[in-house]
This record gives sequence, C-alpha cells and structure tokens, in this order.
Amino acid sequence: MAARGRHRRYQPNRINRASLTVTAGGAGMALPLIGTGTAQAADLDTWNKVAACESTSRWHVNTGNGYYGGLQFAQATWEAYGGTRYAARADLATKDQQIAVAEKVLDGQGPGAWPVCSVRAGLTRGGDTPGIHPAGTTKKTSVQDVQPQTTPQSRAGTAEMYTVVRGDTLSGIAESQKVRGGWRGLYAANRKTVGADPDLILPGQRLALRGKAATTTGPTSAPKSSPQKTSSSSSSSSPEKASSDRDEQAEAGSRSLVAPVSSPTGTPYRKAGSSWSKGYHTGVDFPVPTGTSVKSVGAGQVVSAGWGGSFGYQVVIRHTDGRYTQYAHLSAISVKDGQSVGAGQRIGRSGSTGNSTGPHLHFEVRTGPGFGADIDPVAYLRAGGVRI
Repeated sequence: MAARGRHRRYQPNRINRASLTVTAGGAGMALPLIGTGTAQAADLDTWNKVAACESTSRWHVNTGNGYYGGLQFAQATWEAYGGTRYAARADLATKDQQIAVAEKVLDGQGPGAWPVCSVRAGLTRGGDTPGIHPAGTTKKTSVQDVQPQTTPQSRAGTAEMYTVVRGDTLSGIAESQKVRGGWRGLYAANRKTVGADPDLILPGQRLALRGKAATTTGPTSAPKSSPQKTSSSSSSSSPEKASSDRDEQAEAGSRSLVAPVSSPTGTPYRKAGSSWSKGYHTGVDFPVPTGTSVKSVGAGQVVSAGWGGSFGYQVVIRHTDGRYTQYAHLSAISVKDGQSVGAGQRIGRSGSTGNSTGPHLHFEVRTGPGFGADIDPVAYLRAGGVRI
C-alpha cells in the first residue's frame, strides 16, 4: 500500500507503482504519522459526502476489490489505525465506527488519503468533530464473514466447545484440546458443521470437543490447515471437489512439478504495458473462477502467507531448487508462514483480491522471495514436466 494510503475505488487500468514495490517485504501498511500537533477532524456531513463519492453511501459494501466499507478502507489501513477494535474489516463495522477510524487516518495522512473524493466533498483538516458513537455494536454477520484474530479458549481437556480462529486445523485443535479419537474423532463429531472437506474449516465455526466419535469410515489423511480468508463461493466444498483435490495431489508423485491450477493460461509473462509497475507482466495469469483450488507446484516451505498489497491475498513458497513461487489474488489461504508443503498440496483458493480485473490466479516464479526477481514461469513449469 502506498505511504499516503489509497482509499479510492479501484481503477483496473491504473496500478499504483509504490504499492507493488512494498510487497517485497510483505503487506504494505500505511502507518500513522506521529506528531505533536492538534488532532484534526471533519464534521459528519463531510464524511457523508466522502462516502457518497467513494461507495455511493454503501457503508457495508464489500465488492471483493480489496477496499471495504463506506469510506473504502484498505485492510492494512483499517488495521494500522485501530479499526480491528471494532470489527475485522471496515464493512463489518458500523458507520460511526468507520468514521472514528477515518478521523485517525485524516489526522495521520491528511485528506490526500482520499485523493479524489476529499476534493469533491470538501474534506480538509480542522473541521468540526463529528457527533458519532463508535462504541456501539457492529452489525450481525454470518459465520462465513466472521474473521476473529483471537478467541479465548478454555483450558485443554476441559472445554466442551471450541471456536475456530485463523490458522487452525482439525489436527491442531484435536491435539491441543486432547480430543478423543484425534482429528478423525473431532471431524466425525462436527461433520455437519465442517462439511465434506476436513481441510476447510472457517474462522468463527463452533466445534464440539466432547461429542461421541462416529465409527464410519472417514478421510485417511490428516487435514492440512484452514483458510484465513474466504469468499461466499469458497465457503463450502463438495465431495467431488475434495476427491478431485486428492486425485491431483496423488498424481503429483509421478513428476517433479505440477500445475498450480487446471486451466489454460491467460495474460502471458512479459506482456508489455503501462498497467504494470515494471512495464511488463511479471507472471502468468490463469483465468479460473473464484474458489478454485490452488496447489503448490512443488515441495517447499511457505515464506509468506497473507496480504500482499496490490497482489491481494498471496502465498510465496521457497522450493528445494532455490526458486520461489508466488500465488496472488487469492480468496482463501490454507497455509501459514513456515509451513512445509508438498507438490500438489492445496495452499488456497483463487479469487480477485487486490488490484485485479476479475477472478484469476496470478502465478510468478522468482529467484528471490520479493517482487522484481521474476523469471519465465511457463518455462519453469515445462522444465518440471508440466504440460501447458
């Protein structure tokens, strides 16, 4: 994210150059500017005008473009200015809570944080304090929308219920909570809640820890992890999709690399254009629907899993040959930093987060972990036996 913040609606043909370069170190976060001056403010009418310009006054809007709520906060800005004290994302917070965070952004970054709409709305520093009450409760959301950062849990061995948080796995929960029958017993007791795919558990789900384990035959391999973020189209998984994922992973053993998704390529590597920070496309795109399983092309270790600025939600993996692969614009992430993965293992689901013109997977191969070290991804895959 650029140092001055970008809260305007996403323009698909204009990619902020700074927002791409900061992703080399992870999520680009605009931090508050610390000073000793008097706090700045704007009145409620002005904020209403900004919201009308940014989102047509839709205070709970989430279009999947990486900006949330009536004032179109980037997630990194929402977190940096204390928004998570109210809700995990701006669109899940009340209007008053969004304005309270916007006041802090205005104080730290100035009206330029909304470069177009601040001018149209007459937003300046030094206005009247808005009459807001941010301490109120947030709107109710479905289980799929809940993204808690932490949830207090009872001590292992005594709790009856467990609330899933980001990064949890069935096997990890079963071990820490000493669930009888291990992850299989936990899955059997909560199959209706989890669904057909034990790899896919969602933050906010409530799992029974002491339910009687079923004796029916279940999956034979331990689940890997749960997604950090997910969209409505990837919140559940059919038995056919789960079976397909396992078949493709088994097939990976016959060659050194596998394709990240089953799809023809779209925008090719090194296509020139002013839309890209380096003057050309640094990866290759695979046009696939949101929720498509994305697999690691080879064995390796996750070096980054989370928000990547213009790349949206991304995963970067270091492989045994010293190369790095990047999987960007994801709607769900199924791995954590430092986790070891195998060729063909699902690491997330495709989406359209960040600066994206539509659902697809942006795939890169690099000589280093950060942006700017790209090499031809199609040639790399073909050298590993992948037919594209």
